[in-house]
Amino acid sequence: MQLTKNTLAIFYKLLHDSLFMALIFFTLSLIAEAVLPGIIVSHIGFSKMVIAILLNIFFLKMLAKKIAPDQIDQTLPAKNNSFNKILFPLIALGALLIFNSLLGMNIFLNLFFLLIGAAVGYLSYRILFE
Repeated sequence: MQLTKNTLAIFYKLLHDSLFMALIFFTLSLIAEAVLPGIIVSHIGFSKMVIAILLNIFFLKMLAKKIAPDQIDQTLPAKNNSFNKILFPLIALGALLIFNSLLGMNIFLNLFFLLIGAAVGYLSYRILFE
């Protein structure tokens, strides 16, 4: 069965939208798991979600090569500055979740782990994206 280019483009767009929804669901389930431990893991499990997201990415890559192999640009895209607008709320939410997960500890040890986590996150960001 030969699929037309328009059909492949529709599949590509549907996979792209499903990847976006899966990533939003994964992010919200991580937040829910941090607030109420065991609520997501007992029903679905993170490994199934990660495998579904990776399969979605794999199929997206395959379809992108079939649709337009000569139009795929391997260069890095220009830096998007809209991410900087939501960076502070994401960092604040992450810090609160780390602090909440370590509430039973000594307050100074909790702050130490929070600072170490922030340093590791910053260095990982620098290594991966710059």
